[in-house]
Amino acid sequence: MLTMVVDSGLKDDLVLGDPNAPRFVLWDGKLRPVPSKPTDLPVFDLMSFGGKLRAGFGALGLRPPPPLEMLYAGVYAGDPSKLSMKAAFGKVWNLEQNGGSIIGGAFKAIQKRASSPKPPRDMRLPKPKGQTVGSFRKGLVMLPEAISARLGSKVKLSWKLTSIVQLENGRYNLTYETPEGLVSLQSQSVVMTVPSHVASNLLRPLSAAAADALSKFYYPPVAAVSISYPKAAIRTECLIDGELKGFGQLHPRSQGVETLGTIYSSSLFPNRAPPGRILLLNYIGGATNPGILSKTESQLVEAVDRDLRKILINGSAKDPLTLGVRVWPQAIPQFLIGHFDILDAAKSALSNGGFRGLFLGGNYVTGVALGRCVEGAYEVATEVTDFLSKYLYKQSQ
Repeated sequence: MLTMVVDSGLKDDLVLGDPNAPRFVLWDGKLRPVPSKPTDLPVFDLMSFGGKLRAGFGALGLRPPPPLEMLYAGVYAGDPSKLSMKAAFGKVWNLEQNGGSIIGGAFKAIQKRASSPKPPRDMRLPKPKGQTVGSFRKGLVMLPEAISARLGSKVKLSWKLTSIVQLENGRYNLTYETPEGLVSLQSQSVVMTVPSHVASNLLRPLSAAAADALSKFYYPPVAAVSISYPKAAIRTECLIDGELKGFGQLHPRSQGVETLGTIYSSSLFPNRAPPGRILLLNYIGGATNPGILSKTESQLVEAVDRDLRKILINGSAKDPLTLGVRVWPQAIPQFLIGHFDILDAAKSALSNGGFRGLFLGGNYVTGVALGRCVEGAYEVATEVTDFLSKYLYKQSQ
């Protein structure tokens, strides 16, 4: 991710959250901090003593750990009973597989790193002070805008792909609807990073099997609601040294609130709200609450405000200032049980059908986090480079 930041010319615009800022989970009507370091484990009150023992035994592989509903809700807006641990949280799954338990796997990973020479760090990259989150001075929109500026006229906006046809020479003819009318062009390779349901429709004339597989991924609706309150509206018990501090809060659905979670935007990054106010980014909806699609924007704001007044905001506070409401009817791909099997089926159908140079990418392939999407972009770029190198080599023979 930092490499992408530097390559895009945004190093000086990068802003990082405080790695020591707490994260909170709503449990039994109270916001409880999640342990951020080993010394927090004995004293944190998110779990009972018995729960801590079960979690510890689970980490050692001696018995199942407690449910991870808060993680599923926060990352995927998903239903924990249906998500695949292997697909959704692959790093944790790999630790358990490699070491017999999470702790055993962690020790093996540490040993492997210690015995393997570490590649030199790119000296251009910023050095965060710890594990944290990042954005840019004017928000995440700066990243795609910077990439577009660097690529110049190679980037086409408002071009909608309507069809892909494979020609006899193996190349692909792509037809687009553009502001200037229909435009067709040919390419030896195509990388599709659109949502899987969009890719399914485009690929059906080429491979019904690939299209059928891609149509099976589920995207629940999610709404992002940005609202602002006066600082004085925050409950006293939620303040740390007189300020709202932290990354934000997660709300398991079992706790009786509709909002999935809240990010403390103005606490994380500078200049996100004027003096005396706070900016909160809230998410509502998800796999267990598809009914948000029937709500108006004002009803979504009311739902979020109602939940926040149970947790963070004084009940007597004035109505919040609404800064933005965005609803995605199909938002985050769910990494359900069998996810990798479906993805492999789609890729195999394209490969077996002779569609060389046609690559699937995007968050349903790599993972939903922005960092994984960036990693996946570098990975698929390497695949395309290798493919084109082999193609050009054959052409030269």
